[in-house]
Amino acid sequence: MQYTDLIGTIIVGIIVQAPALWLAGRFIVGGERAKFMDAVWITVLGSVLNAAIAMFVGGELAGLVQLVAYLYLVKKYYETGWVKAFIVSILAVVILVVVMMGLAMIGIGTVSYTHLTLPTN
Repeated sequence: MQYTDLIGTIIVGIIVQAPALWLAGRFIVGGERAKFMDAVWITVLGSVLNAAIAMFVGGELAGLVQLVAYLYLVKKYYETGWVKAFIVSILAVVILVVVMMGLAMIGIGTVSYTHLTLPTN
């Protein structure tokens, strides 16, 4: 992954992933422990860790290590246990899917299994 790709991933993550992670965290662990800046830090550090892990650990093992690292960040920043960190992560994905499908339904983009594509014209 190039440096510019990582910066782009972080910026898009802050805009798209952090709000969903923040909402999921507020719902599961409460507003006292789930601050928006915590969601931003989880997103930024998660992106950097994912890039580093992908560079140094290969194959399927990289995906597992990335998952554990991401769950650890959620656990640490939201001051919760592993189970709630997992639930927060799943709920954040559900929120993102619902938002992407809603955007696609009103014609703002298209949804695939891996990403949201915005129109170019």
